[in-house]
Amino acid sequence: MLTFDIEEWFHANYDDVKPDLSQPSHFRSNMDTLLRICRETGCKATFFVLGYIGEHFPDVVRAIAQEGHDVASHGYAHELAYKQTIQEFKADVKKSVDILEDITGSKVLGYRAPSWSIVESNLHYLEALEELGMKYDASIFPVKTFLYGIPTAPTEIHRPKVNGRELNLYEVPMSVMKLSGKNMGYSGGFYFRFFPKFFIKQVIRSANRQGKSSIVYLHPREVNVNEAKLILPRKEHFIHYYNIGGTEAKLEDILKSFNFTSISEHLKHNFKLEV
Repeated sequence: MLTFDIEEWFHANYDDVKPDLSQPSHFRSNMDTLLRICRETGCKATFFVLGYIGEHFPDVVRAIAQEGHDVASHGYAHELAYKQTIQEFKADVKKSVDILEDITGSKVLGYRAPSWSIVESNLHYLEALEELGMKYDASIFPVKTFLYGIPTAPTEIHRPKVNGRELNLYEVPMSVMKLSGKNMGYSGGFYFRFFPKFFIKQVIRSANRQGKSSIVYLHPREVNVNEAKLILPRKEHFIHYYNIGGTEAKLEDILKSFNFTSISEHLKHNFKLEV
């Protein structure tokens, strides 16, 4: 499955970091790049779009839908879900969904939290997604980092249980591999930029041999070395910007090497998802 988190270069969740908004944005150019690569490789994707992006770039959202991709929700303004009350969370998601559905004329089926911010403490927020009519969530990363993750979460697509009740939506967790007995990402964001191309392909093929799919995720800013940048501490800067110069070519090569589709199409064909 191919996914993109559609946000501006300054949408991040680092405390005390204020972006210099006088810097020019290359968002439209970055989106042209992503859509071109999808078009030329014949891949379909799920684009998790911020409501903010829908308000400021409705033509880009329409282009995504017109090219046959899924438009799903990434919330409204890239706020961490675990820093919101459940009422704030539900209102935030609904606001984004209303904006996106108004632009595309199609129902929004899925959601991904900014910075994977559905964690153990707010897992019950999935009930709010169910109430909003979402068919799937793709917010859980079965790892543990300083910012996100549920390391004990299931690594397969499943219907999550909250308060002892199985929800009427699917959880589509991010792909992980085992390294020294621990889960680690390999196919998205920093992991996609850090690991060499041959290694990512090898792990995807290994997963495929076991009957499993892999999920790729990237952001528009990750395909343009000239995009504006946040001023971050050394570790965060490394995570956020390492090897951006090589991402576009790596993405294009990997998409040519496998058959990628959107999350909703995968669920329709393999889990009989009805919409």
